[in-house]
Amino acid sequence: MSKKDKAVKTQEEVEVMQTAGVTTQETDGAGVVMATEIITDLKKQLEEAKEEAREWEESWNMSREQVRALSRQSDIISMALRMDDVELLDLAFGFVRGCYNQQIKKEQEAENNGEM
Repeated sequence: MSKKDKAVKTQEEVEVMQTAGVTTQETDGAGVVMATEIITDLKKQLEEAKEEAREWEESWNMSREQVRALSRQSDIISMALRMDDVELLDLAFGFVRGCYNQQIKKEQEAENNGEM
């Protein structure tokens, strides 16, 4: 262990003892080492929990977007089924086809950029 690592570890131990209200005379012994190890383990667990929470949030957001897309698809289909004017259906079809083609372009660009 380098001098710098020892100094950092010693500083952490001092902070732990100050937080716990332990005097310098009481810091000798295995209790200090054990407390430091416990705090180190708790810090590691906290970081792991934060990462897991970020992953859950990302997954939740993706699910919400999927629900939103399915809902919008259902609305569009429902409206189209109620339309009976062929000219309006042709307009709707042209618009939807254009949107779909735009999506295909975006997907191809993302694939070419290595995003997918």
